[in-house]
Amino acid sequence: MAKLIHTENELAGKEKSLKKVFGHDKSNIVNIQLKTGEIIPEHDSKDPIFIIVRKGEVKFDCSREEYTLTSSDILFVEAKEKHSVEAVTDTDFLVVFLRR
Repeated sequence: MAKLIHTENELAGKEKSLKKVFGHDKSNIVNIQLKTGEIIPEHDSKDPIFIIVRKGEVKFDCSREEYTLTSSDILFVEAKEKHSVEAVTDTDFLVVFLRR
C-alpha cells in the first residue's frame, strides 16, 4: 500500500534535526537536517545505507575518502563502514537503512 511521507523544515526553529520518518521490517528512513558547519562525528551502521541529499551540500568522510554531495547525489555506504558528516551549507538529507 502506498504511503505519503511529508517532512517539515526543522531548521527554522532549531539546529540539527534527526528524525525517523519511516519504519518497516526491511528498511528505515531517517531525515537529517544540519545547519552550515554542524557535524556528526565518526560512527558506523550495522546495516548498509543510502544517503540521498535533498537540499544543500554535505561532506561525508568514508574510510578516509571524502565525498561532497549535493541535491543531485546518492551515496551508498556498506555496513560497518566508518563515516562522519559535515554540513557545508544548510542541508537536508535522507538516510535509508537496508535491513538484512
